[in-house]
Amino acid sequence: MSEYKNIETVKRLDFDHLDMLVSERIGALKLYAQSMTESDVHDAICRDLILPCVYTLAQFLESVKIEPDATQSSPQPTA
Repeated sequence: MSEYKNIETVKRLDFDHLDMLVSERIGALKLYAQSMTESDVHDAICRDLILPCVYTLAQFLESVKIEPDATQSSPQPTA
């Protein structure tokens, strides 16, 4: 077994499926949020579900910066 277990694990990830699931959930969350009315229940949903999820997504976006590389045709993540 290789000493680079994390790399091996990452290579086995199904990013296409993950991309589809995340996009689907973000779309559903957007539709739900746009149809909300002002109520205690909806305010609690915003507090307990939507805002923490958006915060986690913002942390992800801040952690994974993408800058175009002049030598390659696709953007490259930077750490």
